[in-house]
Amino acid sequence: MADNPDKPQLRFLEEACIQCGLCRATCPENVIALEPRLDFTSAARNLRTIKEEEPFECVRCGKPFGTASTINTMVEKLKGHSMFSDEAALNRLRMCEDCRIIDMAEAGNDPMAEGVRPMPRTIDDYLREREEARRMAREAGDLPPEE
Repeated sequence: MADNPDKPQLRFLEEACIQCGLCRATCPENVIALEPRLDFTSAARNLRTIKEEEPFECVRCGKPFGTASTINTMVEKLKGHSMFSDEAALNRLRMCEDCRIIDMAEAGNDPMAEGVRPMPRTIDDYLREREEARRMAREAGDLPPEE
């Protein structure tokens, strides 16, 4: 099996096949079928294209990053999911990995943002609070006066 780095394409060299079935078992597109045979012709020594699709281009930058069928299937399956309820989030599935990150940063709805961070506390803060609580308890008569 061989791929094409320029476009989504799966090619096969029959001469190298040992009929183990691993390619058929792991193929996510279910396009591989085994046929027991032994071919000594020149056709067995040439790469044959088994599956080929046009690349899907990022809707933001135009960079090809997947196949149209894969992206469309993913969009259809996730359309009803709560994380992809708005069109902007669903459209991120049609973006390459770089544009997806940029779009999320520009959207401003950072799920990790917690707002204003509290000031760090030291042991002096805790001791001061304890003394203040004791003073208030003495004034209220809940503690005996200090000796």
